Amino acid sequence: MDSVVEVLKNTMFFNGLSDRELKPFIKIMKRRKLTDRTILFMQGEPITEVFIVTAGKIKIFANDQTGKEQVLHFKQIGDLFPHVGFFRHEHYPAHAQAIEDSEVYSIALKDFEQVLMDNPSLSIKLFRILGDQISKLRQRLEEMALNSANERILLLLLRLCETHGTTMGDEGWVKLNTRFKNADLANMIGTSRESVNRMISQLRKDHAVRIVDGEYVIHPEKLKDELLNF
Repeated sequence: MDSVVEVLKNTMFFNGLSDRELKPFIKIMKRRKLTDRTILFMQGEPITEVFIVTAGKIKIFANDQTGKEQVLHFKQIGDLFPHVGFFRHEHYPAHAQAIEDSEVYSIALKDFEQVLMDNPSLSIKLFRILGDQISKLRQRLEEMALNSANERILLLLLRLCETHGTTMGDEGWVKLNTRFKNADLANMIGTSRESVNRMISQLRKDHAVRIVDGEYVIHPEKLKDELLNF
């Protein structure tokens, strides 16, 4: 019981709730272990469950008309997804796949909705989270439309520092907890891998980015300085 409570308290949607408010959710949660590359759901399937990541990483991606993969998000510990489909008959908007051995808790959508209907204050909190997600999506669309490829790369790296980063010491460096390939970064902002390769090479020369054992280590303040040059 205590471990499940900790899972919920580390999830954005639940972290402000009391133990009493968490009890209805604990009753409807199911633990699932996923091996690397396991598909959790496919784009277009009816939404039947929502998920909370408790270990590992989940890649959210879609395929365009040519079949090219477009990475949308990487979900990590504490993330609840998807955010669409509550109180509506929706379909999963993308594919979800474990990119390493992972663990999630699943909640049947019909059970989740019933708890929300029984607790209106929780519904209000969910809608606030949905509003935050819409704002972030709008920001990304604006970045795509208004900024150059190099600016989009810098903004993406800054965003990943916030969502997937751990601060290292007191010198301002941040290590990304997820291993990103340059192709992943390119897909996330709709540019070419070659553009990312060139920009990362320049940032390494400028001592704003390091790659240590295949993992990105980034200095956000130096990236912000780079943005001023555009």
